[in-house]
Amino acid sequence: MSQTTGVVIIGAGPYGLSLAAHLRAAAIPYRIFGKAMDSWKNNMPPGMLLKSRLASSNLYDPSGSLTLERFYRESGIPVDRFAPPTLETFVAYGESFQARFVPDLEPKVLTKLKRTAEGFVAAFDDGDTVVAPKVVCAIGVHPFKYIPDVLRDLPDRVMSHSADHGPLDMFVGKDVAVVGSGSSATDLAALLNESGATVTLIARAPSLSFVGPAAQRSMLRRKVKQLLTPLYPSSGIGSGWLLKICADAPWLFHALPEKWRLHIAQNALGPKGHDFMKERVLGKVHVMTGRNLHAAKLDRGKVDLHLAANNGTREVLQVDHVVAATGYRVDIDRLAFVDEALRSAVRTVKGGPVLSSDYESSVAGLYFIGPASLNSFGPVVRFVLGSSHSSRRLTDHFSRTLSGRQSSFPAKASTLGPATAPDTEVRVWQT
Repeated sequence: MSQTTGVVIIGAGPYGLSLAAHLRAAAIPYRIFGKAMDSWKNNMPPGMLLKSRLASSNLYDPSGSLTLERFYRESGIPVDRFAPPTLETFVAYGESFQARFVPDLEPKVLTKLKRTAEGFVAAFDDGDTVVAPKVVCAIGVHPFKYIPDVLRDLPDRVMSHSADHGPLDMFVGKDVAVVGSGSSATDLAALLNESGATVTLIARAPSLSFVGPAAQRSMLRRKVKQLLTPLYPSSGIGSGWLLKICADAPWLFHALPEKWRLHIAQNALGPKGHDFMKERVLGKVHVMTGRNLHAAKLDRGKVDLHLAANNGTREVLQVDHVVAATGYRVDIDRLAFVDEALRSAVRTVKGGPVLSSDYESSVAGLYFIGPASLNSFGPVVRFVLGSSHSSRRLTDHFSRTLSGRQSSFPAKASTLGPATAPDTEVRVWQT
Protein backbone atom coordinates (compact mmCIF):
# COMPACT_ATOMS: atom_id res chain seq x y z
CA MET A 1 0.00 0.00 0.00
CA SER A 2 1.43 3.39 -1.01
CA GLN A 3 1.72 6.23 1.46
CA THR A 4 2.75 9.83 0.83
CA THR A 5 5.02 12.31 2.57
CA GLY A 6 6.88 15.52 1.78
CA VAL A 7 10.49 14.32 1.91
CA VAL A 8 11.98 10.83 1.89
CA ILE A 9 15.48 10.48 3.35
CA ILE A 10 17.44 7.39 2.36
CA GLY A 11 20.19 6.62 4.86
CA ALA A 12 20.54 6.94 8.64
CA GLY A 13 24.17 7.85 9.07
CA PRO A 14 25.38 11.27 10.29
CA TYR A 15 24.06 13.15 7.23
CA GLY A 16 20.63 11.53 7.13
CA LEU A 17 20.08 11.78 10.89
CA SER A 18 21.21 15.42 11.04
CA LEU A 19 18.86 16.39 8.21
CA ALA A 20 15.94 14.51 9.78
CA ALA A 21 16.54 16.28 13.10
CA HIS A 22 16.32 19.63 11.34
CA LEU A 23 13.20 18.74 9.33
CA ARG A 24 11.45 17.42 12.43
CA ALA A 25 12.20 20.65 14.34
CA ALA A 26 10.89 22.70 11.40
CA ALA A 27 7.69 20.58 11.18
CA ILE A 28 8.45 19.64 7.57
CA PRO A 29 6.79 16.28 6.75
CA TYR A 30 9.39 13.59 6.13
CA ARG A 31 10.16 9.90 6.54
CA ILE A 32 13.65 8.53 7.02
CA PHE A 33 14.66 4.97 6.20
CA GLY A 34 17.71 2.92 7.15
CA LYS A 35 19.41 1.40 10.16
CA ALA A 36 21.02 3.93 12.48
CA MET A 37 24.79 4.18 11.90
CA ASP A 38 24.64 0.90 9.97
CA SER A 39 27.85 1.16 7.91
CA TRP A 40 29.78 2.52 10.89
CA LYS A 41 28.57 -0.32 13.08
CA ASN A 42 28.84 -3.25 10.66
CA ASN A 43 31.45 -2.36 8.03
CA MET A 44 34.30 -0.97 10.11
CA PRO A 45 36.62 -2.87 12.48
CA PRO A 46 36.36 -2.41 16.26
CA GLY A 47 39.08 -0.11 17.55
CA MET A 48 39.17 2.05 14.42
CA LEU A 49 39.66 5.79 14.94
CA LEU A 50 37.76 8.59 13.21
CA LYS A 51 39.77 10.85 10.95
CA SER A 52 38.41 14.00 12.62
CA ARG A 53 38.87 15.34 16.13
CA LEU A 54 36.20 15.63 18.80
CA ALA A 55 34.89 19.09 17.86
CA SER A 56 34.65 18.17 14.18
CA SER A 57 32.72 14.92 14.73
CA ASN A 58 29.33 16.24 15.80
CA LEU A 59 25.97 15.29 14.42
CA TYR A 60 23.75 18.35 14.14
CA ASP A 61 20.41 19.08 15.75
CA PRO A 62 19.12 22.64 15.17
CA SER A 63 20.02 23.82 18.67
CA GLY A 64 23.39 22.06 18.75
CA SER A 65 22.42 20.60 22.12
CA LEU A 66 23.93 17.12 21.73
CA THR A 67 27.54 17.51 20.71
CA LEU A 68 29.96 14.63 20.89
CA GLU A 69 31.74 16.34 23.79
CA ARG A 70 28.47 16.56 25.73
CA PHE A 71 27.85 12.86 24.99
CA TYR A 72 31.30 12.10 26.41
CA ARG A 73 30.46 13.96 29.61
CA GLU A 74 26.99 12.41 29.94
CA SER A 75 28.52 8.96 29.43
CA GLY A 76 31.40 9.49 31.85
CA ILE A 77 34.03 9.27 29.08
CA PRO A 78 37.18 11.38 29.70
CA VAL A 79 37.31 14.31 27.28
CA ASP A 80 40.44 14.67 25.14
CA ARG A 81 39.83 17.33 22.50
CA PHE A 82 42.94 16.33 20.56
CA ALA A 83 42.29 12.59 20.34
CA PRO A 84 40.11 11.26 17.52
CA PRO A 85 36.99 9.43 18.74
CA THR A 86 36.94 5.65 18.60
CA LEU A 87 34.48 3.90 16.33
CA GLU A 88 32.59 2.37 19.25
CA THR A 89 32.10 5.73 20.97
CA PHE A 90 31.00 7.43 17.78
CA VAL A 91 28.45 4.71 16.98
CA ALA A 92 27.03 4.94 20.50
CA TYR A 93 26.81 8.72 20.10
CA GLY A 94 25.02 8.41 16.75
CA GLU A 95 22.51 5.95 18.22
CA SER A 96 21.89 8.28 21.16
CA PHE A 97 21.36 11.19 18.75
CA GLN A 98 18.90 9.11 16.72
CA ALA A 99 16.90 8.06 19.79
CA ARG A 100 16.65 11.66 20.97
CA PHE A 101 16.08 13.58 17.74
CA VAL A 102 14.93 11.05 15.13
CA PRO A 103 12.73 8.58 17.04
CA ASP A 104 10.63 7.96 13.92
CA LEU A 105 13.49 6.28 11.99
CA GLU A 106 12.18 3.30 9.99
CA PRO A 107 14.78 0.50 9.73
CA LYS A 108 13.73 -0.66 6.27
CA VAL A 109 15.94 -1.43 3.28
CA LEU A 110 15.22 0.43 0.05
CA THR A 111 15.01 -1.94 -2.91
CA LYS A 112 13.93 0.38 -5.73
CA LEU A 113 13.58 4.10 -6.36
CA LYS A 114 11.86 5.31 -9.52
CA ARG A 115 10.16 8.41 -10.84
CA THR A 116 6.53 8.41 -11.95
CA ALA A 117 3.89 10.99 -12.76
CA GLU A 118 2.88 10.89 -9.07
CA GLY A 119 6.39 11.68 -7.86
CA PHE A 120 9.21 9.48 -6.62
CA VAL A 121 8.16 5.98 -5.60
CA ALA A 122 10.36 4.23 -3.04
CA ALA A 123 9.83 0.48 -2.59
CA PHE A 124 11.14 -1.34 0.49
CA ASP A 125 12.06 -4.87 1.48
CA ASP A 126 8.87 -5.33 3.50
CA GLY A 127 6.66 -4.59 0.49
CA ASP A 128 5.84 -1.04 1.60
CA THR A 129 5.98 1.81 -0.93
CA VAL A 130 6.16 5.53 -0.27
CA VAL A 131 5.47 8.35 -2.74
CA ALA A 132 7.10 11.76 -2.25
CA PRO A 133 7.94 14.85 -4.34
CA LYS A 134 11.40 15.07 -2.72
CA VAL A 135 13.98 12.34 -2.12
CA VAL A 136 17.34 12.88 -0.39
CA CYS A 137 20.03 10.23 -0.83
CA ALA A 138 22.26 10.26 2.27
CA ILE A 139 23.94 6.97 1.48
CA GLY A 140 27.48 7.44 2.80
CA VAL A 141 30.58 5.98 1.15
CA HIS A 142 30.01 2.25 1.30
CA PRO A 143 28.34 1.98 -2.14
CA PHE A 144 31.36 3.73 -3.66
CA LYS A 145 34.19 1.56 -2.37
CA TYR A 146 37.00 1.41 -4.93
CA ILE A 147 38.95 -1.72 -5.78
CA PRO A 148 41.83 -1.44 -8.30
CA ASP A 149 41.45 -3.42 -11.52
CA VAL A 150 44.42 -5.61 -10.62
CA LEU A 151 42.52 -7.01 -7.62
CA ARG A 152 38.98 -7.00 -8.98
CA ASP A 153 38.94 -10.55 -10.38
CA LEU A 154 40.06 -12.25 -7.17
CA PRO A 155 37.32 -14.21 -5.35
CA ASP A 156 35.85 -12.81 -2.15
CA ARG A 157 37.44 -15.51 0.00
CA VAL A 158 40.93 -14.05 -0.64
CA MET A 159 40.19 -10.36 -1.36
CA SER A 160 38.08 -7.70 0.30
CA HIS A 161 37.78 -3.94 0.70
CA SER A 162 38.57 -2.24 3.99
CA ALA A 163 34.90 -1.17 4.19
CA ASP A 164 33.80 -4.83 4.31
CA HIS A 165 35.11 -5.58 7.77
CA GLY A 166 33.67 -5.55 11.23
CA PRO A 167 35.40 -7.94 13.66
CA LEU A 168 38.72 -9.30 12.41
CA ASP A 169 38.63 -12.73 14.07
CA MET A 170 38.67 -14.56 10.72
CA PHE A 171 42.25 -13.37 10.09
CA VAL A 172 43.88 -14.81 13.22
CA GLY A 173 47.00 -16.74 12.15
CA LYS A 174 46.67 -15.63 8.51
CA ASP A 175 49.12 -13.74 6.29
CA VAL A 176 47.31 -10.58 5.23
CA ALA A 177 48.40 -7.82 2.84
CA VAL A 178 46.82 -4.37 3.22
CA VAL A 179 47.12 -2.19 0.11
CA GLY A 180 46.98 1.56 0.73
CA SER A 181 48.57 4.35 2.78
CA GLY A 182 45.68 6.35 4.25
CA SER A 183 44.12 6.08 7.69
CA SER A 184 41.96 3.11 6.65
CA ALA A 185 45.12 1.22 5.66
CA THR A 186 47.20 2.09 8.72
CA ASP A 187 44.30 1.57 11.15
CA LEU A 188 43.47 -1.80 9.64
CA ALA A 189 47.10 -2.91 9.52
CA ALA A 190 47.54 -2.12 13.22
CA LEU A 191 44.27 -3.76 14.23
CA LEU A 192 44.96 -6.89 12.18
CA ASN A 193 48.42 -7.22 13.70
CA GLU A 194 47.03 -6.83 17.20
CA SER A 195 44.31 -9.41 16.50
CA GLY A 196 46.86 -12.10 15.63
CA ALA A 197 47.41 -11.78 11.87
CA THR A 198 50.78 -11.44 10.15
CA VAL A 199 50.45 -8.18 8.24
CA THR A 200 52.24 -6.54 5.33
CA LEU A 201 51.30 -2.98 4.44
CA ILE A 202 51.93 -2.15 0.76
CA ALA A 203 51.91 1.45 -0.50
CA ARG A 204 52.89 3.28 -3.69
CA ALA A 205 54.05 6.28 -1.66
CA PRO A 206 57.77 6.38 -0.85
CA SER A 207 56.92 6.64 2.86
CA LEU A 208 53.93 6.66 5.16
CA SER A 209 52.58 9.99 6.39
CA PHE A 210 50.95 10.50 9.76
CA VAL A 211 49.08 13.53 11.09
CA GLY A 212 49.30 14.22 14.81
CA PRO A 213 47.24 16.50 17.09
CA ALA A 214 48.55 19.78 18.42
CA ALA A 215 48.99 18.31 21.91
CA GLN A 216 51.76 16.05 20.62
CA ARG A 217 53.81 18.88 19.16
CA SER A 218 56.74 20.38 21.04
CA MET A 219 56.26 23.71 22.80
CA LEU A 220 58.40 25.44 20.14
CA ARG A 221 56.36 24.00 17.28
CA ARG A 222 53.10 25.04 18.97
CA LYS A 223 54.40 28.60 19.42
CA VAL A 224 55.49 28.77 15.78
CA LYS A 225 52.10 27.47 14.68
CA GLN A 226 50.33 30.14 16.76
CA LEU A 227 52.39 32.84 15.05
CA LEU A 228 51.58 31.41 11.63
CA THR A 229 47.86 30.94 12.27
CA PRO A 230 46.81 34.10 10.34
CA LEU A 231 48.65 32.72 7.31
CA TYR A 232 47.84 29.06 7.89
CA PRO A 233 44.59 28.81 9.90
CA SER A 234 43.14 25.62 11.32
CA SER A 235 39.79 24.17 10.29
CA GLY A 236 37.71 21.13 11.05
CA ILE A 237 39.33 19.19 8.20
CA GLY A 238 42.93 20.41 8.25
CA SER A 239 45.14 23.51 8.17
CA GLY A 240 45.58 26.23 5.55
CA TRP A 241 43.29 28.76 3.89
CA LEU A 242 42.13 26.35 1.19
CA LEU A 243 40.85 23.79 3.68
CA LYS A 244 39.51 26.58 5.90
CA ILE A 245 37.33 27.81 3.04
CA CYS A 246 36.30 24.27 2.11
CA ALA A 247 35.29 23.54 5.71
CA ASP A 248 33.58 26.81 6.58
CA ALA A 249 32.10 27.86 3.25
CA PRO A 250 31.00 24.90 1.09
CA TRP A 251 28.63 27.30 -0.65
CA LEU A 252 31.66 29.28 -1.83
CA PHE A 253 33.35 26.10 -3.04
CA HIS A 254 30.18 25.34 -5.01
CA ALA A 255 30.50 28.70 -6.78
CA LEU A 256 33.98 27.92 -8.13
CA PRO A 257 34.45 26.91 -11.78
CA GLU A 258 33.92 23.20 -12.29
CA LYS A 259 37.54 22.57 -13.29
CA TRP A 260 38.78 24.03 -9.99
CA ARG A 261 36.20 22.16 -7.93
CA LEU A 262 37.12 18.81 -9.42
CA HIS A 263 40.84 19.40 -8.90
CA ILE A 264 40.44 20.48 -5.26
CA ALA A 265 37.93 17.73 -4.46
CA GLN A 266 40.31 15.02 -5.62
CA ASN A 267 43.64 16.47 -4.48
CA ALA A 268 43.11 18.68 -1.40
CA LEU A 269 43.69 15.93 1.16
CA GLY A 270 46.22 13.21 0.52
CA PRO A 271 46.26 9.84 2.28
CA LYS A 272 47.60 10.11 5.83
CA GLY A 273 47.33 7.98 8.94
CA HIS A 274 46.67 9.04 12.53
CA ASP A 275 49.73 9.80 14.62
CA PHE A 276 48.01 7.71 17.33
CA MET A 277 48.49 4.70 15.04
CA LYS A 278 52.08 5.47 14.09
CA GLU A 279 53.71 3.54 16.93
CA ARG A 280 51.23 0.69 16.41
CA VAL A 281 52.34 0.32 12.77
CA LEU A 282 55.99 1.26 12.41
CA GLY A 283 58.20 -1.46 13.82
CA LYS A 284 55.18 -3.72 14.39
CA VAL A 285 53.93 -4.29 10.84
CA HIS A 286 56.01 -5.20 7.78
CA VAL A 287 55.82 -2.06 5.62
CA MET A 288 56.64 -2.08 1.90
CA THR A 289 56.52 1.47 0.54
CA GLY A 290 57.42 2.64 -2.95
CA ARG A 291 55.80 -0.43 -4.49
CA ASN A 292 53.35 -0.66 -7.37
CA LEU A 293 51.04 -3.67 -7.58
CA HIS A 294 51.18 -5.07 -11.12
CA ALA A 295 49.38 -8.38 -10.81
CA ALA A 296 47.54 -10.57 -8.32
CA LYS A 297 47.20 -14.28 -9.07
CA LEU A 298 45.66 -17.23 -7.27
CA ASP A 299 48.12 -19.99 -6.41
CA ARG A 300 46.73 -23.05 -4.59
CA GLY A 301 44.33 -21.03 -2.47
CA LYS A 302 46.74 -18.18 -1.75
CA VAL A 303 47.39 -14.89 -3.56
CA ASP A 304 50.66 -14.01 -5.26
CA LEU A 305 51.09 -10.23 -5.35
CA HIS A 306 53.53 -9.12 -8.05
CA LEU A 307 55.18 -5.88 -6.97
CA ALA A 308 57.55 -3.46 -8.68
CA ALA A 309 59.68 -1.15 -6.53
CA ASN A 310 60.52 2.39 -7.62
CA ASN A 311 64.10 1.27 -8.29
CA GLY A 312 62.88 -1.36 -10.76
CA THR A 313 63.19 -4.35 -8.43
CA ARG A 314 60.50 -7.01 -8.88
CA GLU A 315 59.08 -8.99 -5.97
CA VAL A 316 56.36 -11.55 -5.35
CA LEU A 317 54.59 -11.63 -2.00
CA GLN A 318 52.33 -14.58 -1.19
CA VAL A 319 49.51 -14.06 1.31
CA ASP A 320 46.31 -15.74 2.45
CA HIS A 321 44.21 -12.60 1.97
CA VAL A 322 44.57 -9.10 0.52
CA VAL A 323 42.58 -6.09 1.71
CA ALA A 324 42.16 -3.12 -0.62
CA ALA A 325 42.28 -0.07 1.65
CA THR A 326 42.14 1.99 -1.52
CA GLY A 327 39.42 4.48 -0.73
CA TYR A 328 36.23 5.37 -2.56
CA ARG A 329 35.16 6.76 -5.92
CA VAL A 330 31.74 8.34 -6.31
CA ASP A 331 29.77 6.79 -9.16
CA ILE A 332 25.98 6.87 -8.97
CA ASP A 333 25.79 4.03 -11.49
CA ARG A 334 26.73 1.82 -8.52
CA LEU A 335 23.45 2.67 -6.80
CA ALA A 336 21.56 -0.45 -7.84
CA PHE A 337 18.43 0.61 -5.95
CA VAL A 338 17.98 3.60 -8.28
CA ASP A 339 15.93 2.74 -11.35
CA GLU A 340 18.09 2.68 -14.48
CA ALA A 341 15.98 5.29 -16.26
CA LEU A 342 16.27 7.59 -13.25
CA ARG A 343 20.04 7.08 -12.98
CA SER A 344 20.52 7.90 -16.65
CA ALA A 345 18.55 11.13 -16.23
CA VAL A 346 20.90 12.44 -13.53
CA ARG A 347 23.56 14.68 -14.98
CA THR A 348 27.03 13.66 -13.79
CA VAL A 349 30.66 14.67 -13.98
CA LYS A 350 33.34 12.12 -13.12
CA GLY A 351 30.60 9.79 -11.91
CA GLY A 352 29.25 12.23 -9.29
CA PRO A 353 25.93 14.05 -9.66
CA VAL A 354 26.05 17.69 -10.70
CA LEU A 355 24.21 19.51 -7.92
CA SER A 356 22.61 22.89 -7.41
CA SER A 357 23.47 25.09 -4.47
CA ASP A 358 20.59 23.30 -2.71
CA TYR A 359 22.09 19.82 -3.33
CA GLU A 360 19.48 19.12 -6.01
CA SER A 361 20.43 17.02 -9.02
CA SER A 362 19.36 17.72 -12.60
CA VAL A 363 16.31 15.55 -11.83
CA ALA A 364 14.02 17.98 -9.99
CA GLY A 365 13.27 16.74 -6.50
CA LEU A 366 16.22 14.30 -6.24
CA TYR A 367 19.00 15.37 -3.86
CA PHE A 368 22.38 13.96 -2.81
CA ILE A 369 24.18 14.84 0.42
CA GLY A 370 27.31 13.49 2.07
CA PRO A 371 30.19 11.98 0.07
CA ALA A 372 28.07 11.73 -3.09
CA SER A 373 28.15 15.56 -3.23
CA LEU A 374 31.97 15.72 -3.23
CA ASN A 375 32.40 17.24 -6.70
CA SER A 376 29.90 20.02 -5.95
CA PHE A 377 30.65 20.86 -2.31
CA GLY A 378 34.24 19.78 -1.79
CA PRO A 379 36.31 17.78 0.70
CA VAL A 380 34.27 18.80 3.78
CA VAL A 381 31.62 16.23 2.75
CA ARG A 382 34.18 13.47 3.37
CA PHE A 383 33.78 14.33 7.05
CA VAL A 384 30.86 14.38 9.51
CA LEU A 385 31.42 18.14 9.72
CA GLY A 386 29.81 18.65 6.31
CA SER A 387 26.41 17.53 7.58
CA SER A 388 25.89 20.91 9.26
CA HIS A 389 25.68 22.84 5.99
CA SER A 390 23.54 20.34 4.10
CA SER A 391 21.06 20.04 6.98
CA ARG A 392 20.54 23.76 7.32
CA ARG A 393 20.52 24.42 3.58
CA LEU A 394 17.99 21.71 2.73
CA THR A 395 15.70 22.58 5.62
CA ASP A 396 15.51 26.16 4.39
CA HIS A 397 15.08 24.94 0.80
CA PHE A 398 12.25 22.53 1.64
CA SER A 399 10.46 25.12 3.74
CA ARG A 400 10.20 27.15 0.53
CA THR A 401 9.80 24.57 -2.23
CA LEU A 402 7.24 22.37 -0.48
CA SER A 403 5.06 25.48 -0.36
CA GLY A 404 5.01 25.58 -4.13
CA ARG A 405 8.09 27.57 -5.10
CA GLN A 406 10.29 26.36 -7.93
CA SER A 407 13.56 24.44 -7.86
CA SER A 408 16.76 26.48 -7.85
CA PHE A 409 18.80 24.16 -10.10
CA PRO A 410 21.23 26.36 -12.10
CA ALA A 411 20.81 26.17 -15.85
CA LYS A 412 23.82 27.99 -17.29
CA ALA A 413 26.00 25.59 -19.23
CA SER A 414 29.03 27.80 -18.65
CA THR A 415 28.67 27.21 -14.90
CA LEU A 416 28.01 23.52 -15.02
CA GLY A 417 30.38 22.48 -17.77
CA PRO A 418 29.78 19.52 -20.07
CA ALA A 419 27.69 16.55 -18.93
CA THR A 420 30.65 14.28 -19.51
CA ALA A 421 34.06 15.73 -18.71
CA PRO A 422 37.19 14.89 -20.71
CA ASP A 423 39.01 11.72 -19.71
CA THR A 424 41.60 12.79 -17.17
CA GLU A 425 43.07 11.03 -14.19
CA VAL A 426 40.89 11.05 -11.11
CA ARG A 427 42.49 10.48 -7.74
CA VAL A 428 40.63 8.36 -5.26
CA TRP A 429 40.27 9.65 -1.72
CA GLN A 430 41.23 7.46 1.17
CA THR A 431 39.85 7.56 4.70
